Amino acid sequence: MKTLNLIIVAFMFVFCSCNSGTKTNGQKVTFGINETLKIGELPNSFIDSLKMMNIQINSNLQQSIIGYITINDTSILEMEMYPGKFKLVKTYYPVDKDKKYYAIFACVPNSAIDNSHIKRAKVKSNNVEINFKMEGAKKWAELTKKNIGKTVVFIIDNNVYAMPEINSEIRNGQAFINNLDSETIAKSISAALNSSKSN
Repeated sequence: MKTLNLIIVAFMFVFCSCNSGTKTNGQKVTFGINETLKIGELPNSFIDSLKMMNIQINSNLQQSIIGYITINDTSILEMEMYPGKFKLVKTYYPVDKDKKYYAIFACVPNSAIDNSHIKRAKVKSNNVEINFKMEGAKKWAELTKKNIGKTVVFIIDNNVYAMPEINSEIRNGQAFINNLDSETIAKSISAALNSSKSN
């Protein structure tokens, strides 16, 4: 798992690369930014349950990634073992070089920011800039201030697409999904977010 952890470090600061699975054909996508829980903050009984279900648990209790799962085991994520306390989500793309494992996170069940807070998303080369409405900008500032030194996850349709570590409070009402593989992918994501925002 040492190699897997090294790959995760690189993955932590970028929006994953490959073709986006976001819907752009008129179907709305669900977007949310959620706070994460570290493995040390989860009940021991829950961790034991995950171990019995073939999830490789992260040994670093201070990381937001709680473990790794194969595509064959992802149905586990639909189980609600602690309803209302937290939910499990996985990365959209595999995080290892053999493309077998997905990283999983435990996050608070309700998004701090969702589609209704997006003013617009726009493409800047291979990046997506998300601009929030006034209420969204206020919530983003509060969320980033509260989570300095922690990781938040950007979730689209129940999959984690970005997991930035917050370094400081962000007051300008903008969030970025950086370093996508291509401008085409950035356009797809931007279009999906714009078509799903509330007016």
